[in-house]
Amino acid sequence: MKFAHLADAHLGAFSKNPVLRDLNLKAFETAIMKSIEENVDFILIAGDLFHNPIPDMDIVKKSVEIMKSAVDAGIRIYAVYGSHDFSPGVSSLLDVLASTGIFKKVVKLEQNENKILLRETKDPSGISITGISGLSSSAEVKYFEHLDRDYLRKIPSPKIFVFHTTVEELKPSYIVDKNAIPKSLLPEGFDYYAGGHLHEKILSEKDGSPLIYPGALFGATYNDLDVLEKRGFFIVEDFKPRFVEIKVCDFYKKIINADGLSATELQEKLLSLAEENYEGKIVILKVKGELVSGKVGDINFHEIREKFKETAMDILLNTYGLTSRESIIISVVGETKEEIEHNVFSEISDYGESFTWELFNILKEGKPEDMTDSVFREALWRKAYPILIAAVEGKFLKKEGKEKKEEQKEEEIKIREKESKEEKKMVEEKSMEEKKSGKKVTLLDFMGDAGDNSQY
Repeated sequence: MKFAHLADAHLGAFSKNPVLRDLNLKAFETAIMKSIEENVDFILIAGDLFHNPIPDMDIVKKSVEIMKSAVDAGIRIYAVYGSHDFSPGVSSLLDVLASTGIFKKVVKLEQNENKILLRETKDPSGISITGISGLSSSAEVKYFEHLDRDYLRKIPSPKIFVFHTTVEELKPSYIVDKNAIPKSLLPEGFDYYAGGHLHEKILSEKDGSPLIYPGALFGATYNDLDVLEKRGFFIVEDFKPRFVEIKVCDFYKKIINADGLSATELQEKLLSLAEENYEGKIVILKVKGELVSGKVGDINFHEIREKFKETAMDILLNTYGLTSRESIIISVVGETKEEIEHNVFSEISDYGESFTWELFNILKEGKPEDMTDSVFREALWRKAYPILIAAVEGKFLKKEGKEKKEEQKEEEIKIREKESKEEKKMVEEKSMEEKKSGKKVTLLDFMGDAGDNSQY
């Protein structure tokens, strides 16, 4: 008996970054192709196949084609919901795909009084598979607390329990998950516990049986790309897991200390670093420290990113830890909170009060209770994106450039007035000459080929 255990593909993640989005899809394809090469009996997907309940249809099409390759090879696919795969009140694409026969959902949940009954799915290999989906609230913990454990215990071995939940004792220190469950809430007596949700590879055990998190196949966030060391999935033969690493690109990671540097010196340092060859690599730079002179806004990070992209597949530049000694004391007056906010935005924004105020009103929106974090983030991004693009394209007047633009306008007016006077003088002089010669003056004399009807 041989099966593949993977989780957290998050297909459709990095939707605004085509390079990372495609690498993520490639990682999933690599996992499926390796499973076919290994001639597994079936594939377990322990949640978060997609990054959103209703993902981009192009991603759906490509992922279905990939999974169909396994199905055509005689490999069954079983899945449970992950916390990203569904949202309350929204039909999940997993339901649609399950109805086509691409895979089977192994979540057969029945509620009987105060007990939750999980029915098993029987694989042709003789293994019973039971699963419970991941949720995005404390309801997940309650599900585990009310499982009918007597029924689960009586399911004959061999049997697998698939889940998408954080186990408190196994979570990495940097993860805060208030809905984690203790290991003791997992049902007893299973031969293999196939976990999902934690993006790091974790090997543990439950009553002597393997309890495994394969981790993310690529990653769903920029933090994943930074902290994850190895990515992949497990091939499990006779309940003995073997990790299969997936590497669709290399990563170059570096921390840049800006202490003691000016804004100009830091920019030169980053541009110098960009001169190296990063072919086939994602570059991840963390810039932190305090600039001794100049402001963070003086650094042309766009130029730096473009320079890295000449050889790198992509560049992720984190400057959250970068500060400057130069500070601006803002003093504003207002009679109401709204008036004070407007005045502050007018003072601090490089793109003017209108830009900052519009963006502020979007970002201060609260998340509806029935919406997942990922869907909420996508909704905010869809609203904010046009405003950010408008700022980049110069549709919002930069504060620091207002005076210069006014000066330019005045200068342009003076130049046009001067040109107009010179042109008028030239026309008058030419008219005098033509009067003497008896020839009519035309626009052709001043503007090029204006046509036969240009005489006046």
